[in-house]
Amino acid sequence: MKKPYLYGAAVIVAGALALTGCTSGGETPSNGAEGEPVAGGTLTWGVPAEPSAGGIDPMVATAVAAEIIDAIAYDTLLTRDDDGTVNPALATEWEQPDELTWVFQLRDDVTFADGSPFDASDVVYSFETRKDGGSNATYLANMESVEATGDYEVTFHFTQPDGTFLDAVSARQTFFIVSEEGYGKATEEERQTQTFGTGAFQVSEWSQGVSVTLDKNDDYWGEAPNLDSIVFELYPDESTLLAAVQQGSVQAASFIDGSLANQAESSGFTLGDPPFRQNLAIYINPEAGPLADVNVRRAFSLALDRQALVDTAMLGNAGISFVPPAGDPGAPDAADLPYYTRDVDAAKKLLEEAGQPNPEITLSYMGDVAQSHHPVYEMMQQQLAEAGITLNLKATPLSEIAPIFTTGESWTDLVAIPGSPRASAAFYLQPVLLEGGVYNHWDGNPDADKARELLTQAMAAATPEEYNDLIDQLAEETAEQVLEIVPAAVPVYFEVWDANKLHGYESDAFYSRSLLDSAWLTE
Repeated sequence: MKKPYLYGAAVIVAGALALTGCTSGGETPSNGAEGEPVAGGTLTWGVPAEPSAGGIDPMVATAVAAEIIDAIAYDTLLTRDDDGTVNPALATEWEQPDELTWVFQLRDDVTFADGSPFDASDVVYSFETRKDGGSNATYLANMESVEATGDYEVTFHFTQPDGTFLDAVSARQTFFIVSEEGYGKATEEERQTQTFGTGAFQVSEWSQGVSVTLDKNDDYWGEAPNLDSIVFELYPDESTLLAAVQQGSVQAASFIDGSLANQAESSGFTLGDPPFRQNLAIYINPEAGPLADVNVRRAFSLALDRQALVDTAMLGNAGISFVPPAGDPGAPDAADLPYYTRDVDAAKKLLEEAGQPNPEITLSYMGDVAQSHHPVYEMMQQQLAEAGITLNLKATPLSEIAPIFTTGESWTDLVAIPGSPRASAAFYLQPVLLEGGVYNHWDGNPDADKARELLTQAMAAATPEEYNDLIDQLAEETAEQVLEIVPAAVPVYFEVWDANKLHGYESDAFYSRSLLDSAWLTE
């Protein structure tokens, strides 16, 4: 069953992202002062991508490369540990006096990097701006209003209970709080190239195609950072990035190609342990063709040997998963889901019952990016053939697949579009089941009626406990009707670092690099 969230007091696609997760490759040695932090120094971190559309504007940017930088420069009201525990951040206390209201008490000792004081008006401004069309406006669909009910108190009012809100405000990539003074008066270009947050480091320079530099925020409200600066250097060619690692040109790096990360570990770098936060999602169009029959979909699911896909196609660097992905704190245990254990004979029987013993199904996938995922689709083709299913693989340029996840363009049978992490479990299935969802071809199909009802109920859950229970039921029903196919989940990124130089750092489940706030460098 799903791991429960523990609560405190009271889409765009990342198409080319990531494939492997590995265990840590060593212990951080102490320096000459028994691990005492050392102040100063510039950390150089090699990355395979820089922010794209929207730059680093936290209100509009959706690229993972932007979210990771913003997570360093901005703070959220709450944060979440790797196990899902919600903790204070800019808010010190929070309560839900009734099903339609959330009240947050804020820190009174925070200053933005631009020198303006932080108070309730900044929180109101940040959420109202997002509600008016920000990149995460969908999380605020039920928010009626937000108001400052004190200098350091904010109250949110909802039109109906919202089971996702606490998840959303504690996710490090969702609701960053910006300075009404600095961000509010900035131009669009300034918002996309500078930061206006309360975080430990702020962007001081972005040289397009070269690097993004963040300098220490001297007004940071937490413990003063040890590092003076962090420079994210761009290496679009990951082989070149590996060379930089091996030559010592960077002290840390993020890879997409798992084999290169393993080589970095062999060169003496520590390899972090990122979670499987990215589903290799395959979306279904059941409006015509073999997949209109639930028994064909069930046979398809039963014919898959997901453990072999993980062990062989992904070289062990993936996890058996459904929705949400295996690395999410709220993920269901896929082993318990219906039609998830391979049974070729049962698959053949279902196909006979459907009157389609040898169906042909087309799977479109991104042929020019995310090449590391391609072995999964090729092995699926082989596995399905054993049950009598012909899977026609259609390598398609990303430019032709992009309209599916941007404007809701249709596709034939199946389309593979790896997704990026969401702040709350319900939002992985929202675009599949709800009206207007870009992957939704289930309107009017009774097979999806119960799942749609469960999703709607979960999003309107009055308590975290009720929400978690409904998410469990939703996963069960979605697997029962095979409304989506997830062959595996992989990391979004994974990280390597030189533990002889970078100390006090570990990767985290949300790719926030939060421990850079307290990490330090030695020669």
